[in-house]
Amino acid sequence: MRYALFCRVPGTSLIAIALLCAAVVASAQARSCPVVADRAVTPAEQAYRDADFAGAESLYSQALAQHSQDADLSEALVRTLLREGKLDAASTQATSAVAVNPHSAPALTAEAEVFLRQGQPWLAMQSLNAATSADPCFARAHLVRARALRIDSMYASERAEIQRAYDIDPKDADILAAWASIVNPAHEIESVQQSLATMKDIDPEVRKRAEANAHAMMPLLSENSLTCKVLPTIASATLPLLPSMPDPRHIDGYKLQVQFPQTEAKLLVDSAGSGLYISRSLAEANGLKHDPDAPEGTVHLDKFRVGPMEFADCTVGVTDIPFAGKGDGSMGTDLFAPYLITLDFRLAKMMLEPLPPAAGIVPGDRSASPLLADFVPVYHRRHYLLIPIEFSNKSRKLFILATGMRFSAMSSDAAHSVSKMTMNFTNSEQTTTGAKAQFFRDTFDLQLASLPVVHQSHILEFDPAVADHNAGFKISGMLGLDVIGSMTVHLDYRDGLVKFDTIQKEIPSLLKAKGSNPAPPVEAVDCLHYADNDIPITSTVEATIGSTIDSAHLKPGKEIWVKAAYGWLQPDCRMERGSILYGRVMAASSSKDATTSELSLIFDHADCVGHTKQPISLQLIGLVGIPDAGAPMASALPSEVAGGGRSMDDIVTATNGRSDNLNPSGRPNTVRPGVVIRMPKVKLEPAAGPTCSDRITSTNHSVQLGPGSELILLINAPLKNQIP
Repeated sequence: MRYALFCRVPGTSLIAIALLCAAVVASAQARSCPVVADRAVTPAEQAYRDADFAGAESLYSQALAQHSQDADLSEALVRTLLREGKLDAASTQATSAVAVNPHSAPALTAEAEVFLRQGQPWLAMQSLNAATSADPCFARAHLVRARALRIDSMYASERAEIQRAYDIDPKDADILAAWASIVNPAHEIESVQQSLATMKDIDPEVRKRAEANAHAMMPLLSENSLTCKVLPTIASATLPLLPSMPDPRHIDGYKLQVQFPQTEAKLLVDSAGSGLYISRSLAEANGLKHDPDAPEGTVHLDKFRVGPMEFADCTVGVTDIPFAGKGDGSMGTDLFAPYLITLDFRLAKMMLEPLPPAAGIVPGDRSASPLLADFVPVYHRRHYLLIPIEFSNKSRKLFILATGMRFSAMSSDAAHSVSKMTMNFTNSEQTTTGAKAQFFRDTFDLQLASLPVVHQSHILEFDPAVADHNAGFKISGMLGLDVIGSMTVHLDYRDGLVKFDTIQKEIPSLLKAKGSNPAPPVEAVDCLHYADNDIPITSTVEATIGSTIDSAHLKPGKEIWVKAAYGWLQPDCRMERGSILYGRVMAASSSKDATTSELSLIFDHADCVGHTKQPISLQLIGLVGIPDAGAPMASALPSEVAGGGRSMDDIVTATNGRSDNLNPSGRPNTVRPGVVIRMPKVKLEPAAGPTCSDRITSTNHSVQLGPGSELILLINAPLKNQIP
């Protein structure tokens, strides 16, 4: 094997090239399969090699008509149909071939290739296992397996499978192309690095060019779409995320502040996007021009900054179509792929940390570092991180992780395949941009990673054509902020890994971070206390009291209920506005002499969509009384906000629709646990009552919560002690 054949270092002498690109010793693995013998190329094969796929289809079909049970011809026809984009025809042909030859390696390999294009790599691997079991020397089975391994971030295994295919059939056009574009560059990079490590007296210019040559080949060896170079100026960073709010009550995305050469901009953080995508006006304001060697619709950007991060030599997408909300554009999280990325939506920050060290010079298989032990594998294709979602009918489909979308989306084909509805399947709604969009009327049960099943409705219908084209296989949907916005999301592009943290995991660590001494394990304490913590308002739900709750007329065990003031979504429960939250009285007392009275409550059930009175953990952390009759809202504001020089629009936006300061002297957009507003003589102590219930006390003769008063409840608080 002459690996040095493809090595080029412009401007160097033949001697230098020979030294730097010395032939690599052939694979030490002994060949267990014979090499495919030389034979004459058929007209159909020649047409395929010449990329005349329509001609190849016709010729293969004619040959197959004469030899209907020939599995090799059938496999060749299937891959030709796939090259033409005729997925349905390829699927029909592959199914027929397996029916005729259920234990044929070519037929099973064709089936696997169809499964890959249908966005079902897990089924493809099952077929490939059967194919190699039937015939371990069928070269194309190893080639197709390599493709499946690549999107699974198993790059060393991918190269090994391509090498096996090449060792068996080096004249197969697809195998040769894969070997030349992936395996050979890997060997060249390793050869150059080894040569440079031993040649201490090499000319500096030759060394520089050799290193540049090796660096230029590196992107061939893994899935990536890096459109910028990340300058290695810092090892880690924390960047603030700026909520994008189309109205005072909803967040449709998060933005990062970006410093361009001439102006600043706020760009939407989009894990479904690639690199920078900006408005034409922003490009012109910064003097960005099109590079003749770059794709149309792009401009070149020398440098830009995000906080302490610096990026250089960027190819930037430009559009004349306005962004929603007159936005400046978007930036893909793939720009930060050299880091371990954490998106904490509740605390509105992005954290970048070093990835575990890589094992070798070239990309290898997914890391087994203990740091990543609780991450789950996903598929990685170009700039997409693809999550297998399981539905109630046990089918699995690939969804793109899409932090730039407020609503999750699904293709019509995918939705119909998992829904029992057959008529009036969608509703038309007007979006914040004024355009009409179709939303499915059904509720779908989504199982992702190790999280509880998400009962998700209001899923947007979308056309997957662009995503399918970019990925090279079928995409069924996109997972938006309505599902993942209540979580903390960790991304590892290099290894194809993600992790989703819900607030159950985060609150104990939040409590630990607040104290100077390490907190004891959660299981070692009876109750968790929140007095010194700022809780993000997006992690709470507001509930309205319908009729007076009075401790003088209640006994322990009595059920009470309140109504959700707004709809909200969690992985284990979606509620509509007006849905019922159920609580129980754990302690109640009154006092004739009005010295002290108590009401301790615990909320542990809710009417979720599709699941009445579902167990759910909630913690009462705030009380808000009704404003004085006739008093303007601005006058009813606490003194910490009223008169502070902020407009009412600012106040409403900062508190996600609330006009009350729920964290006096604290951070905006947060709730200080125990806060009580417009309820004189009332005190709230979360988790301080019997069995970790939430204790309300008053110096009045009884605790009274009147109609219209609101409770602020922490969503998915750590589970309280079980109550008999």
